Amino acid sequence: MLIIPEIFLAICALSILFIVPFMKKQSYEKIGYLSLIVIFFSQFLILKDIFYSQLIFNGFFILDSFGSFLKSLILIGAGLIIYFYLNIHNPKSLRRPEFSIIFLISIVGMLLMISSNDLLSLFMSMELQSLSLYILVSFSRDDFISSEAGVKYFIIGSLSTCIFLFGTSLVYGLVGSTSFNEISIFMSELYSTPTMLIVGLIFILVSLSLKISAAPFHMWTPDVYQGAPSIVTTLLSTLPKIAAFGVLIRLLVYPFGEIIVDWGKILTILSISSMIIGSLGALRQTDLKRLMAYSTINHIGFILMALIPGSEDGITSICIYLIFYITMNLGIFLFILNMHRDQISVTSIKDLNGLYRSQPLMAGCISIILFSMAGIPPLAGFIGKLIILNIIIDNNLFFLAIIAVLTSVVAAFYYIRLIKSIFFDEPVEELDNINNEQSKYMLCGFALFNLTVVLYPQFFLNLCASVTLSLFAVK
Repeated sequence: MLIIPEIFLAICALSILFIVPFMKKQSYEKIGYLSLIVIFFSQFLILKDIFYSQLIFNGFFILDSFGSFLKSLILIGAGLIIYFYLNIHNPKSLRRPEFSIIFLISIVGMLLMISSNDLLSLFMSMELQSLSLYILVSFSRDDFISSEAGVKYFIIGSLSTCIFLFGTSLVYGLVGSTSFNEISIFMSELYSTPTMLIVGLIFILVSLSLKISAAPFHMWTPDVYQGAPSIVTTLLSTLPKIAAFGVLIRLLVYPFGEIIVDWGKILTILSISSMIIGSLGALRQTDLKRLMAYSTINHIGFILMALIPGSEDGITSICIYLIFYITMNLGIFLFILNMHRDQISVTSIKDLNGLYRSQPLMAGCISIILFSMAGIPPLAGFIGKLIILNIIIDNNLFFLAIIAVLTSVVAAFYYIRLIKSIFFDEPVEELDNINNEQSKYMLCGFALFNLTVVLYPQFFLNLCASVTLSLFAVK
């Protein structure tokens, strides 16, 4: 019997909402652990039917291995983020049960996005995710910066929604349907592509670019990353990106696969601008969360590059890179969440000065993850970048490969600058020691993963190649 994990998650989130008023103090912890159990069972439901393929709800959604893989990745990340939330020192404004409930609702939206097989179902899924994230970004009501970040994110998100709907209306006006299947049939019967169809696709891509923080539509990212509570920034930098890339891949490869030349040019512009702005923009940053925002933009540009050929190998390399990306980002943000001085959260780069002297193990772990993000061999980040560069070179996109290498060198500078601060700079004031044993173990685990991937890269290649087959089987 097929039990759809999104429905299970949604029912559980609503049930928890009814339970909350009857709970006493410290209910946020109980609700948090209950959410963790719900995520675990949702993961089980996905893995149980991971090789199942079917159109559901009259073709509005599709279940396949590709979608199940990305959903599984999102739920793993969601479980870890909830676990971070429960095991670190949070401001009082975040210690409320509503946080976990809204978090679960946003996860439902992300999972639905990945399964969307229609522009209307995609729109509804994106809105469910976005509305939840607007609330989470401004969750610290007493913090002016958090409220400001929430307003900025809401305005940009609303603009993104308008752009998406305008692009969808143009596509619907020409095709007469919003179904991916119908659009694909329409595209295959065309002798020449109508200009307005390409314009509609451009608007949809602009909207999705705002979601993934691709330059030049990245303007909200540094401010929102810095202003949002750190646990919310951890969420923003990982899970919505996976969901948005799932949408991009399914949308471009299947219904619009016939006009790969046209959307390939758009992605080339987005990729190059993201890599350049992401690498150069971080050079003058003094706040760690803002620096990670530009780091995200740079990584997004690198991932977009692999989508340009529209090939099975390119999608496989994206899936591999997303696995490594989420582990690197969660490792960095886990450390940021534990950066405190006198029990007050700090995020300045100067606060890293001399960390090695007081916490050598943590300094070593965070340095491994930073080296991995910089693409230093033989760490996970290097393997992910190498696989994408191989795909790009095989498709004769040499200019893209050159730009990617050059921007990676620039990006490596600001990662290595952080490592220099950790090991060689004189501390102004030392950070509080991380006394949270769970955080120490997890940080060591992330570092060990990035260090040992070189021993079994074939496992990730085989895994991602097998799930990508289902996407191209539709074609």
